[in-house]
Amino acid sequence: MSDPLVTVIIPTYNRRNWIGECLDSIRAQTYTHVETLVIDDGSTDGTVEWLRSEPRYSFAKLHVQPVNGGASVARNDGIRMARGELIVFIDSDDALDPRHVETAVSIFREHPQTGLFCCDSTMIGPDGEVLLGGRTWHEVQSELKHLPVRSGFRELKDIFVFSNCFPGFTLPREVFERVGYFDQSLFPMDDYDLALRVAGGGYGVYYCHRPLALRREHTGQCSGFANSVKTCLQQIATLSAAAGRNAELRDEGGLVRRRMAEARMELAVSRIIAGERAGGLGTMLRAVASDPAQALVAARLGGRRLRRRVRAAQSRLSAA
Repeated sequence: MSDPLVTVIIPTYNRRNWIGECLDSIRAQTYTHVETLVIDDGSTDGTVEWLRSEPRYSFAKLHVQPVNGGASVARNDGIRMARGELIVFIDSDDALDPRHVETAVSIFREHPQTGLFCCDSTMIGPDGEVLLGGRTWHEVQSELKHLPVRSGFRELKDIFVFSNCFPGFTLPREVFERVGYFDQSLFPMDDYDLALRVAGGGYGVYYCHRPLALRREHTGQCSGFANSVKTCLQQIATLSAAAGRNAELRDEGGLVRRRMAEARMELAVSRIIAGERAGGLGTMLRAVASDPAQALVAARLGGRRLRRRVRAAQSRLSAA
């Protein structure tokens, strides 16, 4: 792999306000042997018309989907159209650091067994403002999970416990033919599912602990706060599927049990915040039953009032 053609695939749906910034970041890449594909998934905000009228973005090939099928479907169609040996994914409300593609290509050159390159992301707001005082996505997740983050290859069990941020996922085209494409039924956890399948398929998953992407947080985000219950449910489905596929995970019984309990606790909190109190408390009790350590999480999150509700719900379940 000396000077591979790299295809950047950008699915978009009603992101007229941000897709220009995304495309500017592709044009600014230090590695220039790049093909850019924009897959519009039925936008109704003038995205298609605007892109067609902007000469500065003529370098991007635009494909308009016949119907709105979802981001994973758009990505998969982009993969089939791509000519590149390597494929980079970036959503149209996010952006790439100028050194992203160059860095990814260097890893694939140095480590031919790599099936997935991923990186850290700087968190930005709707207007491009840097959030969290500049702390990155992986730094925040590392603090929450009490796990260190560093550059290097990650094993399947590492990814099962601690997922990678999606912006900038880069894979050789051939990997998709062996492990399959994105699964829209698991969206927005389709990227997590793909990473688990790549690692489970015997490929190396390389994580670069540099913020080589910008991840935008906004109210319309598919994986954002407003969709947290669905996202948590999809996370549980993704983890369950990975455990079912991979004997090496099942052999790590305690690890799988703890991770599933953690995911259920996240779902419980999301349900309670969303107003689904009974369902949330029931999910919380199941999480604590499978991993008693989650009781400490519940106590930290909820305080006295939440603990009273948990005890009350526990009493009702015992009496039933």
